[in-house]
Amino acid sequence: MPHHHSSGCLPSHQHFCCPQHAMLILGARMAIGADEPVIEGPQPSFREGPDPNLTPFASGDDSNTRDLFDVAAKGQWVVVKGATVLPMTGAAALPNHDVLIQDGMIKSVQLSGAALPDGAKSVDGTGRFLIPGLANMHNHPPLGHVSGMFAGMVGEGVTAADITLPYDMIMFQHIAAGVTRIHVMAGSPEDLANRENIRKGRYRGPHMKIASPVIDSPAAIWSSAITWYANDEQGGRTAAHKIREYGYDNAKPYTMLGREAYDGLVDECVRLGVPIMGHIPASVHPDDALRAGQTGLAHCFEFFYHYEPGKKFDPQAVAKRARLAKEVGATLQTTLAISYVYEYDCGLIPASAINFSATMDPVIRMVMREESAFIQGWRQNPVIMAAGEDMFQNCIQVCKALHAEGVRMIPGTDMSASAITGDTSLHHELRVLVESGVMTPAEVLKAGTIDSADYHGEEAVAGTIEAGKRSDLVLLDADPTLDINNTTKIDTVILGDAILRKDARERGLARIKARYGAMPVPA
Repeated sequence: MPHHHSSGCLPSHQHFCCPQHAMLILGARMAIGADEPVIEGPQPSFREGPDPNLTPFASGDDSNTRDLFDVAAKGQWVVVKGATVLPMTGAAALPNHDVLIQDGMIKSVQLSGAALPDGAKSVDGTGRFLIPGLANMHNHPPLGHVSGMFAGMVGEGVTAADITLPYDMIMFQHIAAGVTRIHVMAGSPEDLANRENIRKGRYRGPHMKIASPVIDSPAAIWSSAITWYANDEQGGRTAAHKIREYGYDNAKPYTMLGREAYDGLVDECVRLGVPIMGHIPASVHPDDALRAGQTGLAHCFEFFYHYEPGKKFDPQAVAKRARLAKEVGATLQTTLAISYVYEYDCGLIPASAINFSATMDPVIRMVMREESAFIQGWRQNPVIMAAGEDMFQNCIQVCKALHAEGVRMIPGTDMSASAITGDTSLHHELRVLVESGVMTPAEVLKAGTIDSADYHGEEAVAGTIEAGKRSDLVLLDADPTLDINNTTKIDTVILGDAILRKDARERGLARIKARYGAMPVPA
């Protein structure tokens, strides 16, 4: 999903832009569409937007990807032989080691040369490097309800069915990228159904947590397909209970949510033990949000969202806020690379600076063209344009301040997965974090493996390579601790009991490219 925010400001100085929420209103309203219902008169305290009726895609199977996985039978061993294991436990690399797997679990990590079980499926790790599966902790899978928001922009008569991949193919993209964990950051019944399909084995996909629909005011930015509307304190409290009732993993407050509704949401979430990971609304100061219990921040922009006139970015204020974030145990989804995309959106850097051609999804490529109505509308808004100035460099400074304080930072893209390893992919986010001087390659790998698993409460079963952990693994052709770009050099991915070998990975990506290429999206 292209990442854009709405413009919003503190009531005391509303004519100044809040960079975090500088979203193209024209583009957002395009996504909402002409058929979006409008509630006249007094607004209800709380209203659900997403359609509870699932699309036909949600009843799909693995018929498009089943043959691509080499699946071990129950009780059968899988052995990765002779790899250099990067365990992410804090221990040093383990050269020339074998990893023994059975029924989706790591049973042993041992020096090569010991006896191996008979009848095992073998993966040759000689000269290669084995890491835990990577995590994209801010992701927007383009399921049918999301594609439907953009169908009208693609062309007359185009429907979601015309521009949506089967879900086993959408999920395959993550696995092909070595991503075995995602955090869906605008949930819906469709996302919950997708996760349940994966859990039941209808098709394969990453382990995932799912945020609530974005919780916004009746003057919301995004379509009802992904939005809940809370209009007062009780509406916020109702949203917190709905999260628990439907099985979402966290609340996602959003841009235009009013202060009373926000306070009700946060207070009730804290009382119920529901995590909060999202935006800080325009009505709330970041310091107040952190102190109230919102310890999950969806973007590095959050830290310089509010500012006084003439003080768009105050390093001292950011440093103080970083200390507060550490005190309250905050976690940041980095989404650093998307701040660079923001500068492109504003025309501050050329289109050639971001390789959108690496994105297979033609809808994203169409929307992000300079001549698109989405981008041109963005550039007609002087407030939004002002917000883009120095956006990327300011976000780098925020991330450095947070890292210096020891705030947990987990990588995310705020995009779909179709770039695989190119620009706007999870691998791109890792590279930007290293090349901007925020983290070392080893630190980035830790953030994208064990730290992400820890945030999801799964550090006991995932995120490292050691006995007793799930066998979610990526075999690379070169050492990512020497060059973070080497995370893109994927030979094999193991997800539980399934092996995705190099040749099958390439066949799967070719199928997906062909399906995308057949979509009725203007070239």
